[in-house]
Amino acid sequence: MTRGEIGRNLGYVPYDLRLRRPADRRRFPRYAAMRDLPFDLVSGWDRHDVIVLSSIADFTKWVEAPSDRGVVLDLPDAFLDERAGMRTRGRGFAKWIGGELSRPVVRYRRLVERMLDRADVVVCSTDEQAEKLARYTQNVYPILDLHGEIECVPPRLHETDGLDIVWEGLTSTLPAVQQVLPALRALSVSGGVRLHLVTDLLAPRYMNRFRPRQTIDLVAEWGIDIRLHQWSADKLAEVSSISDMAIVPVDLTDPMAVGKPENRMRIFWRLGLPVVASRSPSNLRAASLADVEGQVLCSSLEDWRGALESLSSRPEDRLAIASACQTVALTTYSEQSLAERWDKVFGSL
Repeated sequence: MTRGEIGRNLGYVPYDLRLRRPADRRRFPRYAAMRDLPFDLVSGWDRHDVIVLSSIADFTKWVEAPSDRGVVLDLPDAFLDERAGMRTRGRGFAKWIGGELSRPVVRYRRLVERMLDRADVVVCSTDEQAEKLARYTQNVYPILDLHGEIECVPPRLHETDGLDIVWEGLTSTLPAVQQVLPALRALSVSGGVRLHLVTDLLAPRYMNRFRPRQTIDLVAEWGIDIRLHQWSADKLAEVSSISDMAIVPVDLTDPMAVGKPENRMRIFWRLGLPVVASRSPSNLRAASLADVEGQVLCSSLEDWRGALESLSSRPEDRLAIASACQTVALTTYSEQSLAERWDKVFGSL
């Protein structure tokens, strides 16, 4: 799809004005770069016919967008699955304090529902999310992240002393790794295990922005050999190049975490690594495509122990799994196939 086929001026409300956040690099702006579609960063609709909203756009404003403006709402996280509690009840006020909303909102979920109703198209990231969002809009498209910034590396084996395991993500998701620690400690008894964490070295305590503290303090008492690395695409590739496998643990008791897509698995597949992951719906879907679900998915500590011990002692299995999964990453999850889904989004307007 080209700009001429869209035929309209495009605007985008970003997470970050310099487009440094992962969602800015891997979702609509990445698609626009692939299709050579110029767009402007905007805060209003006056000069643009079609506007793509990130999930931090000021919904109190955009629900009032005129009907002759095309609004594409991109909600990659499972916001509607979040459990009710103090955090959710205070979200509308917190977003106002943090500057995301222009006025405080008592019922933030209701505001999201109104925004879903106003949007002409809604983009999410999983089939499960799309099914739930269909209660609010019939024009919804599940689209995973575009990972062109992650270079594909052929799977390979390493001749190293011990076992190097890598995890990547925001510091706010670090607690999910704790479920794997007993298995990693047990594995360390028989051989050296190094857990590489590619994340921010400063961990914000609130709204992923405020009151930071040192990430090293959060993992100091984990009881295994931890190597911390400041996140960047280059650093992730570097650490992955010396690692034997990756882990993607998910808190299976948290509905919002369970609703996340298989993007982390796909990143490591592109980097040529086998991935042991929690058995969430999206991870199960991805692993099943490569026919490795019985070897790499975990629902309990016993599962984690078994999978990690098996793969640590069978390098040939690690290589076979990594090869099968990278094939899926480059076919079913190819950049072109995902960009074509964005084509359909704009074609529906």
